[in-house]
Amino acid sequence: MTTPTLCVSNAVDTLRDFAVRADGVEELLSECYAQQDQALYWGPLDKMLITYEPIGDLDWQRKFLEIDGVVNLSPAGRTGSLFADTLADPGLMAAVAAHAGPGRRLRLIPHTTTADLWRFAETLRTRYGIVVELPESPPRQDVRDLLDTKTGLRDLATDLGMTDGPCRIPPGTHCTGLREVPAAVRSMLATGTPCIVKADRGEASLGLLIFRPGADDITERLAASTFYGEEPVVVEEFLDGDITFPSVEYMVPEDAPPHLCYTTDMLFEGATHLRGNVTARELRDEWWYRPLTRGGLRLAGEMQRRGYRGRFGIDAIARDGVVYMHDLNARRTGSSHVHEFGAHLIGPGYLDTHAVGNYDFYGLPAGLELPEVLRLLGRLVASPRHADRGVVPTELTDLRTGRLSCMFYAPSLAELHELIVGARAALDLGR
Repeated sequence: MTTPTLCVSNAVDTLRDFAVRADGVEELLSECYAQQDQALYWGPLDKMLITYEPIGDLDWQRKFLEIDGVVNLSPAGRTGSLFADTLADPGLMAAVAAHAGPGRRLRLIPHTTTADLWRFAETLRTRYGIVVELPESPPRQDVRDLLDTKTGLRDLATDLGMTDGPCRIPPGTHCTGLREVPAAVRSMLATGTPCIVKADRGEASLGLLIFRPGADDITERLAASTFYGEEPVVVEEFLDGDITFPSVEYMVPEDAPPHLCYTTDMLFEGATHLRGNVTARELRDEWWYRPLTRGGLRLAGEMQRRGYRGRFGIDAIARDGVVYMHDLNARRTGSSHVHEFGAHLIGPGYLDTHAVGNYDFYGLPAGLELPEVLRLLGRLVASPRHADRGVVPTELTDLRTGRLSCMFYAPSLAELHELIVGARAALDLGR
């Protein structure tokens, strides 16, 4: 008997804990909630999926992609913890218990393992008699939480001697709090090196500050930021110039060697605004592929030794023959669904025949609805069940805000990029 799968798409829980420091936090987070929709492609296609709010235009997506086995439910309240909100909703908990079926087992896949996940799993065990399998959750919450910080990555890499060599962390330093940051910034700028300041628990590029030699507003800009206080801060070299932005995701099982899931090229608008990701066989020929995948596997092995289990991603910057690892996400990432979209809807060996990616388009009219999107995109829209290339509108929950995310697939990386350009033109967003 196959164990039923429950996906809990708590993609914003830890981000919210950090983002509350910003003015207008709800507006800031509004576009992030649509990331919940990515879980349509996590794990098996037949599953129960809990999201912050019902996935937009789900009936169309079910029919278009032929994924009728997805059941989507949402809790009545929203406090900032999707697991806590689910626990507080008796009707939703009853539905979860029923989903376990006669075998009284569930396979739970979260976006992020949080302290409330363990309370949720324990409640299912003690109150409902359900055994919860957790293949992607580290048994030690403290290990996960430490690795998910900027200092956690730097300490881990330093312990492995990865401050030099073809795959390393950028030159930089830790500060115990804001009071040490101005001196660290000035010290780096004095060498002619631009730097970037990062809050230890920062996510989604929030609070990043870039300083270049000659800056005379260091103290003022730091003081004006709501993201820095008494918690650790990282100051490291800001890498620009002729650069690319590769990333990798690994799976760390409990009782088998870690393995690479996929590699992507991240698509940025400016220095800090991520707009999409692409994965393709052509990336294996890039000069950075071997040092990054080998370096990432070294981290994965050490993380497993320290008690980590589940997925994690590494974001990097490749420049002048060196790969710099600048962020570790101890969870599923914003490109996990890209890989699983390809694996489920094209096939497990999709990279042998296709490139797959996603891209977020901003600046569309507020109040936009799916029928108008389909009209604009026209023949570009096609299901991978029946075509060898096409565009699939996704993350439709916040389409009304003027943001549209799409999945793209094509026989080659070059053709995929042509599709993105074509979609941008069809949406009348220029180049």
